[in-house]
Amino acid sequence: MRHQSLLEIARQISRPCSLILAVLFAGSALPAQSAADQTYYRTRAFLDSAATSMERSGKTDEASAVRERLRVGDFYPGDRVVVDLFGGEEPFRDTVSVRAGQEIVIQSFPAFNLKGVLRSEADSALLAQVRRYIQSPVLRTQPLVRLLVTGAVQRPGFITIRGDAAVSDVVTAAGGLTSLSMLPKSTMKRADETLIGQDSLGVIFRSGMTLDQADIRAGDELVIKEKKSTNYMMLAWVAPAILGMVVSLLQLAQ
Repeated sequence: MRHQSLLEIARQISRPCSLILAVLFAGSALPAQSAADQTYYRTRAFLDSAATSMERSGKTDEASAVRERLRVGDFYPGDRVVVDLFGGEEPFRDTVSVRAGQEIVIQSFPAFNLKGVLRSEADSALLAQVRRYIQSPVLRTQPLVRLLVTGAVQRPGFITIRGDAAVSDVVTAAGGLTSLSMLPKSTMKRADETLIGQDSLGVIFRSGMTLDQADIRAGDELVIKEKKSTNYMMLAWVAPAILGMVVSLLQLAQ
């Protein structure tokens, strides 16, 4: 299955794995998932089992980070969510922003809470709250992630992309790579710290992992390493000058 192929790729890496890969590898100790359970979003059961596996392996820091994600959830102020809601007086389809307190507002209803909610739980968590006001609601959500892409891409800057998109799709959304890109040397940053190193990012790109599976959230920065371009005009000026100096020195030495 897909998970086994990821492990085969991972075995080729000699350096220590990042948190993201630790979560991935922890899945190898979990029961096999059915096709229905294999989603683009990490489930609470998967993350909880992964954290337990890390704790048993002595990876306390990695386990603590996963536990923190389970506690806080995936929605931070400034995040955006596409919401489709039917069954009320009027259908609702719009993109709403997560406000302070991890809340969103839909139509004239009181604010709905997303504290401790994972992306995989957004539909069920909001549906339970909407049922207080609508008898038989139909609700679908699509979490969006706003990322910064810098370096050797055609359109560097902020992009907004679906949370279930492949990490490699971030490059496409930024217009693709330039001729000076060094993709194997690229990294993902959170604030001033490296979230995903170059070796781990390469595995994530090749495996097709989604933003959610890689624990990437709004505000993270994908840095595409750029080659230093050669200034041929400068060489055209400098080379004759250096050659002239060499010739002059040789003549003086005779």
